[in-house]
Amino acid sequence: MKSLTLLAPLLLCVTLLFSSLNVASDSAAEALAILKWKASLQSQNHSVLLSWNTSNDPYTKTSPCAWFGIHCNHADSVTKINLTGYGVKGTLHSFPFSSLPNLAELDLSINELYGIIPHNISQLSKLTYLDLSYNQFSGQIPPEISHLLHLQTLHLAGNQLNGSIPQELGQLKFLTDLALCSNKLNGCIPASLGKLSRLLSLILFDNSLSGPIPPELGNLRNLVEVYLDTNHLTGPIPSTFGNLKKLTVLQMFNNSLSGPIPSELGNMESLSEISLYHNNLSGLIPTSF
Repeated sequence: MKSLTLLAPLLLCVTLLFSSLNVASDSAAEALAILKWKASLQSQNHSVLLSWNTSNDPYTKTSPCAWFGIHCNHADSVTKINLTGYGVKGTLHSFPFSSLPNLAELDLSINELYGIIPHNISQLSKLTYLDLSYNQFSGQIPPEISHLLHLQTLHLAGNQLNGSIPQELGQLKFLTDLALCSNKLNGCIPASLGKLSRLLSLILFDNSLSGPIPPELGNLRNLVEVYLDTNHLTGPIPSTFGNLKKLTVLQMFNNSLSGPIPSELGNMESLSEISLYHNNLSGLIPTSF
């Protein structure tokens, strides 16, 4: 019994040691994976990336937590990467999607990244914030983004993305901000976006979207701002927009919308700005305004 009492602290120390070694090993693996992506970048010697290197001291563990733009949790696992506006140039082909299991925020906006958005971005299962806006990404929006079930912010604005908006984005039930503006997107606005019940901001302007505005968008009762202008949208303005009591901004100008202005729009009691010019609207301005 006495020997067991003496053995317990030793077992605890051994357990803590192995746990510490595992944490160090995981952190080192994340560092090496990030360095592999850095090696693929054309701007790998950029001043902001100079801190991204392994330690020459054999007694110092290799950890990315002190690197520029990298943030970690208490276990030294990467939770956030923010390189917005630093002129990083290259692709995401070698980005370590599968090696960053705790990454919650990825902000690579306002850089010189190009190529497609890889389908395996879906491996960032804990991601809540994704901003790839104002780069040079091309190709289609991968529908696999819909697998990022914790995503709250999705910003892909200001790229060269084409094809249609994936209807699968309607599965992102925690999404509050969706910005796909200033791309080359075409096709219809998916009715499935009407399932995004927490959405506050819907920004789709300056694309080549066509077809009618889905009446289902009137289900998004938490919407604060909607920008659908400068597209090729046709058909009527949905009367269901009268349900959007929290909406403050509604921009639909520069389209081919037709028919009367629904009197139900007068129910949008929080509205402070509405732009409907350069359409084919007819009839009277509703007295409900």
